Amino acid sequence: MELVVNPPQQVFDQLIHWAAVTHGWGHMPYDYQFYAKGFDGYWFICVVDPSKDDSTNFVAGGSLARCTDGNGNPLYSIGLFYCQEEYRGQGYGKPVFKAMMDIVGEDNCVLMAAPDMSQKYADIFGFKEMPVYWHHKLIIVPSRMDFAEKISDEYITKNWTEVDPDQLNVYDKSVCFMDRKNRMQLWFSQHQVYTKVAFDSNQNIMGYCTIRVVNLNRLVVDPFYAENPEVAVQLLTDVCKMIPDFETFELLLFRFPEINEGIEVMISQLCPIGSFTIRVANRTQFTRKLLESRDEVVYSVACTTHGFV
Repeated sequence: MELVVNPPQQVFDQLIHWAAVTHGWGHMPYDYQFYAKGFDGYWFICVVDPSKDDSTNFVAGGSLARCTDGNGNPLYSIGLFYCQEEYRGQGYGKPVFKAMMDIVGEDNCVLMAAPDMSQKYADIFGFKEMPVYWHHKLIIVPSRMDFAEKISDEYITKNWTEVDPDQLNVYDKSVCFMDRKNRMQLWFSQHQVYTKVAFDSNQNIMGYCTIRVVNLNRLVVDPFYAENPEVAVQLLTDVCKMIPDFETFELLLFRFPEINEGIEVMISQLCPIGSFTIRVANRTQFTRKLLESRDEVVYSVACTTHGFV
């Protein structure tokens, strides 16, 4: 077996395929190039079988990205850490994780840990700084959603291309305290990605919602920020109506902080009983310092591979 860094696209495609089939993770092939372009540094580190070609050689791998926090300090994030089922229990994931942590060094690093891995990441790898709550996964059947024609006269929504990028960035920083302007603009502009921004009568931004198409004929809401449930309902309604053949998709997926009470109000207005499920998904964990976010307005985090807000 061979440890490689930033292998060809076909290797990444194998990872996201098997992660979707076995664990339901939602990605697209273009994510590889997005991570490389959207972050200050990016490493896709994996173990491959050199006896096979690039379309069948993936064994284990993980994704490491570097940006800066709100104070200008390096912040690394780890995601898509995955091992093919046939190779599990043989130690192939260890050199991948070690290589990533060697790059991180003494800087702060974050990941979203699955319930069965959370304590291991804390005890063995030092991801001990975390909020008291978990993130939950909301799974909705699109064809069973019930959209209102107009929720409120207080708010309007606009396509992101009609919004001043600097005004949107100021709002985004009020939620996550980092400057993600260039990264989010790149995120919005990709294929089959739909984004609207909500405004009040004074033209103040009240939230924004992005939904994208991912593998296995699914939709993922990432990110979705709203100042109150009424804005959330209006945003979700308007973005869903933008998506061609919306009702033909298998699932619509959210990732939200369990302390977010407004999500229940939104669900009650758009999702009849039996059209959705909620389950524990991940916990955000840091190595050095817990970075805060306005979790009361976070309805779904941005890019769960390399985002915690």
